[in-house]
Amino acid sequence: MLLVSTHGLLTALKFNMRPARYIFLLCILAALFSSCKKGSDEIEFRAPGKVYDITVEGGINTFYRNQYIRLTKPSLNPDSLPAAIRNAVVTVNDGRADLVFKETAEAGIYSATNARSPNYNQAYRLTIVYNGETYTAVDTLRQVVNIVDDYLPLAVSKTNDGQYNGTIPKHTFGYLNPNKWWIKYGEIPLWNPSKFMLTQYYNYTHFLGSPNSLYPLTNLKRTFTLGPEDVVTIYKISISEGYAKYLYGVFLETDWNGLFSAVPVNVNGNISGNSQGYFSVSDVDMRAYKAKELR
Repeated sequence: MLLVSTHGLLTALKFNMRPARYIFLLCILAALFSSCKKGSDEIEFRAPGKVYDITVEGGINTFYRNQYIRLTKPSLNPDSLPAAIRNAVVTVNDGRADLVFKETAEAGIYSATNARSPNYNQAYRLTIVYNGETYTAVDTLRQVVNIVDDYLPLAVSKTNDGQYNGTIPKHTFGYLNPNKWWIKYGEIPLWNPSKFMLTQYYNYTHFLGSPNSLYPLTNLKRTFTLGPEDVVTIYKISISEGYAKYLYGVFLETDWNGLFSAVPVNVNGNISGNSQGYFSVSDVDMRAYKAKELR
């Protein structure tokens, strides 16, 4: 049916259009039909422009004594996961002494117990020795501004039947200080920095503005319905200016990547050498609310 109708269309156009316009239309249709013939089995992933030796995640926080850092070898295949890096030497110096990390039972995750008081506004230096190479990173511990009821990154409304509907946008712009947030309710677990795969529960407040003022961003959000006495636990996690800019760059390539987005670029972390990722140092405030207190 498509071929018959197309033939009829071209026949009609042939006798009603000037030759130059007719030839131009034929070229456009030929290009259109040829592009539709490409099968799904011909789709290929391009080789990465740069291959990294190591990826670093995690760092130091002031809320828990146990600290966690994950080291992986990036995957070059969309069907495989990053490989854990074993037997690395990992230390963090907080400006006063070294904190030595040991590999845990979970491959690629290194842990240390930190009993020292926070060293606010000071640089924490990470050193990793692996496979004959040394990687370093520095981040600054910024003190968190305690949670204030008027500046929570969520909206809650009461329903006619006495329930509370909540909306948590993944990104909120225009805050004075950048922060990560973890908002726990229902079956969502408490914040645990050793659980690197649970990033879907973070949301972010940015001190930079929206990356695209002309076109709407992807509307990423979580919603919930709770009873008035149900508890919502909120963690506010400080991040340095450098980490905030790194996350902003990551989201330009992921959450905000679309038809009108900027030209893709490499997102640079704070790890030296042929590496990727970010070693971060964070202060944390936590507060629990009943759902009825969030209006």
